[in-house]
Amino acid sequence: MQTTCVETVLAGGAVMTTVRGVVPGPTLALLGGVHGDEDEGVLAVRRLVTELREAPLVGTVRAVAPAHPAAWAAGSRTGPLDDGNLARCFPGDPAGGPTQALAAGITNEVIDGSDLLIDLHSAGSRYDMPLFCGFVARGGDAAGSERAAYAFGAPLVWAHSAVASGRTLSAAVDRAIPAVYVECAGGGGIRRHELDAYVDGVCAIMAEFGMLPPPYGRAGRPAPRRVVDGGDLDAGVVSGHDGFFVSTVTAGAVVAAGDEIGRIYSYAGVLADSVAAPSGGMVMFLRRQSRTRTGEVLFALAGLGGERGTR
Repeated sequence: MQTTCVETVLAGGAVMTTVRGVVPGPTLALLGGVHGDEDEGVLAVRRLVTELREAPLVGTVRAVAPAHPAAWAAGSRTGPLDDGNLARCFPGDPAGGPTQALAAGITNEVIDGSDLLIDLHSAGSRYDMPLFCGFVARGGDAAGSERAAYAFGAPLVWAHSAVASGRTLSAAVDRAIPAVYVECAGGGGIRRHELDAYVDGVCAIMAEFGMLPPPYGRAGRPAPRRVVDGGDLDAGVVSGHDGFFVSTVTAGAVVAAGDEIGRIYSYAGVLADSVAAPSGGMVMFLRRQSRTRTGEVLFALAGLGGERGTR
């Protein structure tokens, strides 16, 4: 006997692929392409669906990629019909606009009733990020989320003390479902080591939660570095000018308060501003796109330190 695989169109238009193992067990909600300019998660989920059909799967995987089909078709972070950011709309509203209805469909038919959520993102077209796995360290099933984040095997784990409303993780916290999200460099290209890390990391979490046998795990890998707090890109440091942003550091760099992160030049080529870190930490989001408008986010930091299991 083998796994079974069924496709279902959700309310809002996304397609869910349900992969069921022969043996009953936990249910994993697996998302990719919540933002339409992030291809890494879409390809990783599709690879996983193909590989899990032949794997000794225990339980069920509900996979949706792309989670925002219209945004993905447009190659846009937001939906072309309502400019809706799906990652800010959960749990959604079935009577709302297209993106709100899509969020409600994913919440009601994918996240609800699951035992674990994994949301695969990337930096998209405008930003750069180091490879990391993030989780919410307070609220919901924080212990289960932390367990999943460390099982993934990324070199960085980002522990957030809180999560803003509207996220997939906030929906999971409200339902006491262990949940993690993953990010990588983005930029419109897919790097093999990051794609493999996504696929292997999801399998490792599944092994940790008894959905795949131990050989799929990540035993023996070095312990990741832990960073803490922050994490809301909407609250990052913004540009005070229109012009070109020229970065001084790279994503993942450790900086001290006052260190230069980048410079803004006017469109005439005149230095308009030197942008400094307001505090020490690690650069987790860094603007990749050079042409910048006043008020657009340039970077966001995470704090250093923190111990596993400290909540």
